[in-house]
This record gives sequence, C-alpha cells and structure tokens, in this order.
Amino acid sequence: MDIKSFAGKFLSRLDKIDRQQIEAYFSKLIQEKNFLEVIFNRLREGIIVTDTAFQILFMNRASCRALGLKGGPELYQGNNLPDITDHPDLKARLLHYDPFSGEVATEELRLKKTGHQVLLARFLPVPNDEGGVESVVILLSDITEQKKSDEVRIKSQRINALATLTAGVAHEIKNPLNSLQIHAQLLRKYLTMPPEEMTPEYRQRSLRSNDIILEEISRLSRIVNQFLMAVTPRRFELQPGNPNEVIKHALEVMAPTLAENGIKVTLNLDPTDVEVRLNAPRLAQAFLNIIKNAEEAMEGTSEPLLVITSRIEGKSLAIYFIDNGCGIAEKNLEKIFEPYFTTKFHGSGLGLMVVYQIVSEHEGAISIKSAEGKGTTVTILLPISRQPIRLLADK
Repeated sequence: MDIKSFAGKFLSRLDKIDRQQIEAYFSKLIQEKNFLEVIFNRLREGIIVTDTAFQILFMNRASCRALGLKGGPELYQGNNLPDITDHPDLKARLLHYDPFSGEVATEELRLKKTGHQVLLARFLPVPNDEGGVESVVILLSDITEQKKSDEVRIKSQRINALATLTAGVAHEIKNPLNSLQIHAQLLRKYLTMPPEEMTPEYRQRSLRSNDIILEEISRLSRIVNQFLMAVTPRRFELQPGNPNEVIKHALEVMAPTLAENGIKVTLNLDPTDVEVRLNAPRLAQAFLNIIKNAEEAMEGTSEPLLVITSRIEGKSLAIYFIDNGCGIAEKNLEKIFEPYFTTKFHGSGLGLMVVYQIVSEHEGAISIKSAEGKGTTVTILLPISRQPIRLLADK
C-alpha cells in the first residue's frame, strides 16, 4: 500500500491511535461506502466488481436487471459470476478472458433470456500497488434501442440507395430506348419502301440504323449488368493469391489504351510473394475501374503519369494508385462512392461504387485523397493471410 496515502499513513501510526480515532475512521469509511453504493445503484449502467477468479465483490441494481437476476445485488455478493448467469455468450466470454493479460475487452452480448436485449460488456482489469491485477470491473450498457435505431437507419439507407440506383437506371435506359425507337422506325420505313425507291443511299442508311440498334442494345446490356453488379449481394470464394499479379494483369488489359493516350506507368510492387485471400476476377475488375478513372482524369495532362505502389503496412497490404490528373473537388469527395454520382459527361456513376463493394467483399478498406489540378491517390488496404519470408542478405 502507498505509505503516502491517507490509509497508508493511518496504518503506519496504528499503534499510536486510540480506539475513538479508529472508530471515527471506520465510521467515515462506512459512510463513504454507503454513499458510493447509493450512487452506483442510481446508475443506469450495470457495474460488477469481481476478483480475478470472477467471484463477485460488488454489483449494482442495474447489473441485476441487465442479467435478469431476481432480488437485490446483496444476494449475489460472494458468488461466482459464471455460476449465477445462464447466458452462454457471457459465460463463454468470462471463460476466455484472462484478467492478468491486462486486456481491456469490449464485446456485444445478445441475451436471449430477456428477449432481444443487446448488452455492451466492457472488461477492465484493476491493477494493485505491486503492478499486478487484483480485481476486474465489468461494465454493462444496454444498447438494445441503439441497435434498433441503427438497424432502422441502415434499412433506410438501403432503401434510399436502391431508390437512387433505380432512378439512375431509369435515366440511363431512357436515352438508348429513345434511340432504339427512332432507328427502329427508320428501319421499318426503309424496309417497307418499294424496291424501285430503295437507292444505295437508303440502303446505307438502313444498315447504319441497324448498327445503331445493335450498339444501343449492347449499351442497355452494360447498364443492366452494372446495375446487377451494384445491387446483387454475392458470395465469392476467396483463394490465396498475390494482388501484385492481379495488378499486372489489369495493366496488360489496359496497356493499349494507356499507350495510345501517352500515359507512363511506374510500378513499385513489393513484396513480390505476399499472399492475400482474394477473388482474382473481381479484384481485377476493381483495379481496372480505378485505372480507367485515372486514365480519364489525366486526359489533357501534359505528362500523364500513373504510379502504382504496393507495400506491407502492419497486417495489411497497402496498394496506392497515384495519378497527376485533374483531381476531384473537395465538395465531391464525400459523394464519390454514392451510386450514379459522376462528374464525367459519359460516366455511369457506378464505377467507384463497384470498387467499394469489391474491396468490402475482400474485407479491405478504400480511401481517396485528391485536390483539383494536383491529381488523385486511391489507397486500398487488403488483409494479409501470410506474411512473405524475408531472407537476410549475405555479407
């Protein structure tokens, strides 16, 4: 015990203190204890204090309500916490929690006994003067209403996103449908003309209308496929693979277009043998969308340059796509992952949304930094399944 504290000083002078002073001291301690118990029992959050073997030293009324225990908290003091609760989630967490590790753990517990109640449990080890652990404080917060509100908000966001997607598809389909109608009418007119009036010029026009109809049908097919890719929940099998190889493949596909536009590409891919759980075709689609966006952003740039870098950062492989294109206005950065938001004249507004979805499927994260006139950096973080082996260089 700290000899500088009041209790330390009191104990060090115990042989010099008379009975009346000792009684006054303990009376003060009891008053403070009762005062704290009143405060703790007024709190809405549950508080349980146990020793390192989870024997209950103190608990307030809110913790009894949270765990569905009958009677007051004084009935359970001295009992083992796992023994008085029949909630499997809490029991499992107590069995796997090691107080001596010093870990401050947080976990959501769904308590079926009390309905659909959701508790947020925090486990806090309490250190002693010697640097060890003498007890554990367990805080229980009822977040059931918060979870319900979150679910309602998420459902609302999904409905709004679907409405936006549907409106976007309707808008995108309208133009090709109008074009189809016009050229179908023209084609019908040419085909119903008397043979003697079918001049080479009319024949050429009919062939051109036929070509346009085929082009618009293909365009409609792409719009529908993009829509399905954006809204259809899919489960893709992830296999161990190297994202660097997927980047190289995407660049091979884009090489003719990049060369035609005079875009220089610099690759800094390290390490070469990193392993990530991935779906190569889906990840390639994400990389192609990003490279295509960079290519369009660098249109008109005097010396267009795309730098692609990969490196290990913690437990993730960080992949950077850096271009020196026109950049994105700050006001638009928050909207770039929204469906059908685009600043391009011919853009569909689904490209980055699809990229976001694919990265999420790989349990990764994506972020974008940009400034108008200075270029854009797209960063993708993918969790590593196996770290590469680094060999020491020979002297």
